Amino acid sequence: MSICAVIVTYHPTKEIIDNVRALVDQVDEVVIVDNGSGSATKEFLSQLKCHTNVSVVYNQENIGIAAALNIGVKKAQVNDHQWVATFDQDSQATPRMIETMLQAYDAYPQKEKVASLSSRYKDINSGLVSGSQMVSSPSEKLPYTESWEAITSGNLVKLSIFDTIGYFNESLFIDYVDIEFGLRCLTKGYKILEIRESVLIHSIGRPIQCRFLCRMLIVRNHSALRHYYITRNTIYTYKKFANMQPIWVLNNCVYSFINTLKMLLFEDDRRKKIIATFLGFFDGLVGRMGKCRYSILK
Repeated sequence: MSICAVIVTYHPTKEIIDNVRALVDQVDEVVIVDNGSGSATKEFLSQLKCHTNVSVVYNQENIGIAAALNIGVKKAQVNDHQWVATFDQDSQATPRMIETMLQAYDAYPQKEKVASLSSRYKDINSGLVSGSQMVSSPSEKLPYTESWEAITSGNLVKLSIFDTIGYFNESLFIDYVDIEFGLRCLTKGYKILEIRESVLIHSIGRPIQCRFLCRMLIVRNHSALRHYYITRNTIYTYKKFANMQPIWVLNNCVYSFINTLKMLLFEDDRRKKIIATFLGFFDGLVGRMGKCRYSILK
């Protein structure tokens, strides 16, 4: 099976070089889509020219994660791949990660119903390995479990699915792009498999550890701008899938409420983040989508 990896970058650090090199021998092609990072990024990405299966698409500005992913997906389609693996710039594939995912897929009895394969991820700061918040009751004998969602990074998607489901939703810009796409797949009767032994080195947000009632909590500590997008796109997704996926919506409401409490109690720059949350909530309700228009959040 032919696989194309798509990595979206936006002002990446030089660790992107190691992250790409961890992938080049696991896939047939690597496409980097850079969202207007500038000349400094072009300079150190030029180190990858020695890899004949790596190419870079340079956008003139930040067009969002969804639009950048779609550029990579369409290039993978033109080059006749069967799968596309999507990654964030700060995630690193572990050895044989892709091979492990495909081996688990081979063991699944209804392959025609599978839309994507997702990895579990190991937080680079805490060392904890975790996965989706919502999975079916797993059997220890099986290398996979059915999931309700998959994060962008380390997600291996059948390219044929895009013909049925459509591409990533560019109106979301960033955040919930992966969740919304996965819910569309589930609504059409497809499956998302989380692969137990496939692990991605990954970090969400700028995590900090906080003590609360004798327990240590991991707080994501996203920027105010990210809180805006997360809130807005959460509301958009609830509105779209409340009738079709009510169990996911109710579960995610609890998850979102807990994360909001963590932000109010522990994160820095709370005033700005509260404003961002309210603006995102309002824009989600009225359907004001696309790139954030509020200069106060940037």
